[in-house]
Amino acid sequence: MWRLFFKSFVVVFLISFITVSAFAQVLFEGYYKVSQFNKHIGFVILKHEIDSKTKNFKSTSYIRLAKEKLDMTESYQAVSASDFAPISLTYLGTGAKQLARTIDVSFKGEKMKGLVTEDKKKIKIDEKAEKGIFLSSALYYLMLNSKDGLKTDSKFDFKAITEEGPVITTGQVSVDKKMETQGSLQLFKVTTRFANTESENLISQKGEIVTSTVAATQIKTELVKSPAEATEGIKISSGNLEKIFGNVPEGKVNLYHQK
Repeated sequence: MWRLFFKSFVVVFLISFITVSAFAQVLFEGYYKVSQFNKHIGFVILKHEIDSKTKNFKSTSYIRLAKEKLDMTESYQAVSASDFAPISLTYLGTGAKQLARTIDVSFKGEKMKGLVTEDKKKIKIDEKAEKGIFLSSALYYLMLNSKDGLKTDSKFDFKAITEEGPVITTGQVSVDKKMETQGSLQLFKVTTRFANTESENLISQKGEIVTSTVAATQIKTELVKSPAEATEGIKISSGNLEKIFGNVPEGKVNLYHQK
């Protein structure tokens, strides 16, 4: 789920190449500023899109923490069918004190199969993934497109796959009775419990994450209007972004850049 956005210091770096296609409908693309104890520590680039031909839903995320003695990079690409049934997941995580970890799994029927590599250790994945399981990055879009929709004063219990696992675990979304007003915006106040983490989130009526805060770690992730605000003081490779997203994302497909 947009990783629910943060399990403590969870961050992401995509290993697979992504081809930007004329057949992709971008639902969301934005830059997030990541802070801890009110200090800027990194950024997130997030993109959700639908393949106009296959109708597959794809989430791509790149996260970099590189301040306050942090040096961590991770990413994932999560692909789901039009009904949000999982299709594939690729992931790469690296850090100064962290072994490189990669994940490459696919889903067929009710099976999750693939390989996890940590340093030189390889672990084969062959697990049951029963019907109704989905990749956590699709959480709010799945709710938005469900029978009940994303609405105030509601709860949603689920089982999802963590992108950095891959582990299947239970979770719950609780939506507050009242909307939060920010200027002209009306946002859902959402508490999400997943993968041993509780986050307080503000979600747009289109399922866009505007802010996410983990009280236990004081990490706040906030959608910002420009890439410069998110990446200030952090070196970023245009070449890496092009390999991940197919181009350098402008971050202008979100509620702050509505036409």
